[in-house]
Amino acid sequence: MHASERTPTLTILGIDPGSVVTGIGVIAQQGRRMRLVHAGFLRAEVKEPFHERLLYLHKALDQLLQDHEVDEVSVETPFYGVNVKSLMQMCHARGSLLAAVARHGIPVHEYAPREIKKAVVGNGNASKEQVVFMVKQALKDAVFEEDWPLDVTDAIATALCRAHRLGNRVVGVDDGSTVSFADRLIAAGATTEAARRAQRGVR
Repeated sequence: MHASERTPTLTILGIDPGSVVTGIGVIAQQGRRMRLVHAGFLRAEVKEPFHERLLYLHKALDQLLQDHEVDEVSVETPFYGVNVKSLMQMCHARGSLLAAVARHGIPVHEYAPREIKKAVVGNGNASKEQVVFMVKQALKDAVFEEDWPLDVTDAIATALCRAHRLGNRVVGVDDGSTVSFADRLIAAGATTEAARRAQRGVR
């Protein structure tokens, strides 16, 4: 039996919460190998009352969790650089989404935006464009829709962050300061100078 066949597959759902658009990314991890299972976004109608938007997000995520067997959920923590009203609405949306996850009894892991960027790009101050680039490098066989909002790749990056932590744990390291996906790809010679530039924060 091949070694990879003995390694269990873990399915991770990444969520980038939003009161209007919520990014969703489901990846399957088998050791250090990953593939994109599902990605997309939940878009609530802005014209609907706020409580109806929250209900929509809750029901939509609940349905997704029925459609996909998810082992763990990785979610981005709130970013406090936005105005108070937007922050409050996002936190309400986040609570509605996490309540749906809780109904299914799935473990939740939370990561700050800087942690996610550090895990994926190797640079905690990376731009969204740099995150998109490295997400595509990490999941080269995946098809990325041109009209996806950035929330989708943010969600996938959040799932990759969890996978990164689990990958580090496999080799006995989980201190938040270990090799990123960018480092691994560069070391393997599987990426380009553009990846090195993304890692350094150079466009």
